[in-house]
Amino acid sequence: MKKPLLLLFISFNIFCYSQWNNGNIAFNQIRANIEFVDSNSFLVAGGQSWSTGGTNINIVQLAHLYNISAHQSSILAMNTPRLEPIMVRGDSGVYIIGGISNWADVNGNGWLYENTMEIYKDGNFTQESIPFSTADGHAVALNGKIIVAGGLKYWKWYQAAADVVGETQFWIYDEATMVWSSIPSTDNRFYSSAVTDGNIAIFAGGLTMSDNPSSILDGYSLSNAYEIYDSQTDSWTTGNLGPNSARAKISACYCNGYFVFAGGSVGNNVGSPRVDIYDGTTWTNQNMANGTRAVEACATAGNKILFAGGLEHDLTWHYGGSNITNRIDVFDTQTQSFSYDNLTRPLMDFRMAGYGRRAAASPGVSFPGGNYTGYNDVQIYEDASWINSINENLNDISLYPNPTKENITISLQNFNGSIQSEVYDLIGNRLKSTNETTISFRDYAKGIYIIKVTYGDRVEELKVIKE
Repeated sequence: MKKPLLLLFISFNIFCYSQWNNGNIAFNQIRANIEFVDSNSFLVAGGQSWSTGGTNINIVQLAHLYNISAHQSSILAMNTPRLEPIMVRGDSGVYIIGGISNWADVNGNGWLYENTMEIYKDGNFTQESIPFSTADGHAVALNGKIIVAGGLKYWKWYQAAADVVGETQFWIYDEATMVWSSIPSTDNRFYSSAVTDGNIAIFAGGLTMSDNPSSILDGYSLSNAYEIYDSQTDSWTTGNLGPNSARAKISACYCNGYFVFAGGSVGNNVGSPRVDIYDGTTWTNQNMANGTRAVEACATAGNKILFAGGLEHDLTWHYGGSNITNRIDVFDTQTQSFSYDNLTRPLMDFRMAGYGRRAAASPGVSFPGGNYTGYNDVQIYEDASWINSINENLNDISLYPNPTKENITISLQNFNGSIQSEVYDLIGNRLKSTNETTISFRDYAKGIYIIKVTYGDRVEELKVIKE
């Protein structure tokens, strides 16, 4: 069994390729966030509308549900306008957390940060109050918990810079009890990156502030700290990324056993080429080639992580910067090496999300001719070398949901006979044999498995991800 599995992976990696297919949503909606609903659709939510010439810059409560195979989007309405909300897909739906609902100087108190969140499921948004307010942060979902690593919770223009306060607590939501709790970050920092493999979550880097900030980044410094949360033991451990690793606005993704943290800001309009890689036991680091930047977005697609776009971030304004890029640094977890690709244009103020073999980028901003210009295009990357069984390479058989947290269902088109299924791990050990079409993965560790399905005179082997 071991040799056929190896040959299966080798043949797909040799003869398949990766590609982009792009589409559009209805409006130039920038500074929105994005999250997959399932393998074939994603949600672009919030942001600001931006007409030609920048005459319409309202914060919107619109969301767009985009169907990848049909290249079509439909317009939905959230309950509240949200600029730069935090988004994550949990067990109960897609969570849209916080955001800025009014960027005027509201009663002399700066921008209005939302203390609400919305949960999208089956075409509907349900709004709930939350015990904090923040925007432009990150969140992860693991084993029934949503953990939010916040960004800013206060922003007001002050002379030649921004007077800001960061959200320095980790906020933890239990999806079953619908109760929030919180813990402080290691060094009172915000703008941490956040990533999970479905079992542990890692939060790294960011900006620290004094306990009583007054104005213009009082107490500002860079952090190289990290926290690791283990959902199995409900415990936290801390450490640091090592010398010369302190930076904010790092992008982080997980793929095939590797947590990868790339880029980041090391000063106002100064980026970092540093990449930190954690394999579950050991930290290593290397540098990206071809320049430095605060990587503004990343997502996992199949066996690859895409670190895309971005710029040398302006930490004084906490917005914008210089040297915007269209470069994509593609990290291949099988070879642990980088290659390079390009977005359709230099891009900032956008986000990315991934699901299975696909990653998608939301609309963003560029500066053609020196003019601030927003777009309405979404860009979808597919790693065709990765075997995924949802509506993909096999005409007659599919598995869903994949990735899964509990059960996998086998679906066969135009076949009414009996089937035999076997589950194997990646070193060829047979774990289960059954003639049922629904197979429980509840007691399996998180990772990659192979289902061998025998039906009629055919045998198919399909890859399954247990989250």
